[in-house]
Amino acid sequence: MARVLAVCTSAKRQEPKREVPAIRFVRGGIEGDSHMGVTDREVSLLRAEDIRKAEREAGFDFPPGALAENLVVEGLPEDLGPGARISVGPSAVLEVVEKGKKPGEPHTYSYRGWCLLPAVGFFLRVVEGGAATGGDPATVL
Repeated sequence: MARVLAVCTSAKRQEPKREVPAIRFVRGGIEGDSHMGVTDREVSLLRAEDIRKAEREAGFDFPPGALAENLVVEGLPEDLGPGARISVGPSAVLEVVEKGKKPGEPHTYSYRGWCLLPAVGFFLRVVEGGAATGGDPATVL
């Protein structure tokens, strides 16, 4: 079973997200996150395995949220496609909207020159709300 390693939010767009103790998924995204209600890509997710690979290549660590991700999850398959659903924590259900970004679509934030969301990140929408914290299970439904 996969598990959530970190949950992150930001108060302003174009700023790194910061790890927080808990988040609440609601219709439109994550309560208090700068991307709440902006697009149908309500929640961003990076697999811990992809972050670790990039850290080895970069030669430095990426703190949770530094790559603009809301969720860091370990143990999810890398081939999740649009429509796949993931339960997170005790009650939330998220649906994959897109993996990565469309070719040529800008991504305006990077951490020390590194940007993973456009290539290996997942963008999701909230199907069922609920709370999540680091350590919670994440299960592909």
